[in-house]
Amino acid sequence: MATPLSVCTKEEQRGVIHFLWSEGVPGAEIHRRLSAQYGDSALPQQSVYEWIEKFQHGRTSLKDEERAGRPSTSITDSKVEDARAMILETRRVTIDEVANHFEISHGSAYDIIHNRLGFRKVCARWVPKQLTEEHRNNRVAICQCLLDRYATEGEAFLT
Repeated sequence: MATPLSVCTKEEQRGVIHFLWSEGVPGAEIHRRLSAQYGDSALPQQSVYEWIEKFQHGRTSLKDEERAGRPSTSITDSKVEDARAMILETRRVTIDEVANHFEISHGSAYDIIHNRLGFRKVCARWVPKQLTEEHRNNRVAICQCLLDRYATEGEAFLT
């Protein structure tokens, strides 16, 4: 007996719905089989019927369509670049200061700094999440120098 699939996406389940529907399997049976395989992660029965109806009307895409709504205006390319310049100029700037400067929410400022620019806080300073090759080489050289110094001076080095 096959084990249930605990991790799945809506698109994967929609693909299963499309496949089973194309074979002529009724909606209730499709939902029963999805529930047996995906457990609590399965799409609700109403969603199964809605997707069957979409497929009956010629839909082939499994992805959600774009929805109407106001586009986000708080995160723009210019604000991201201005935030980068602000952080590089003053590494001790806070998320709230960035949010207030650009008149955006704390969450949007956080998203710009952490997700788009890839910075994180270290000792109250913003630093890139990834070290460059030059940074890594400098770090290794400094550590080796300290180890050599400790080897020659011993415990006196620590005081």
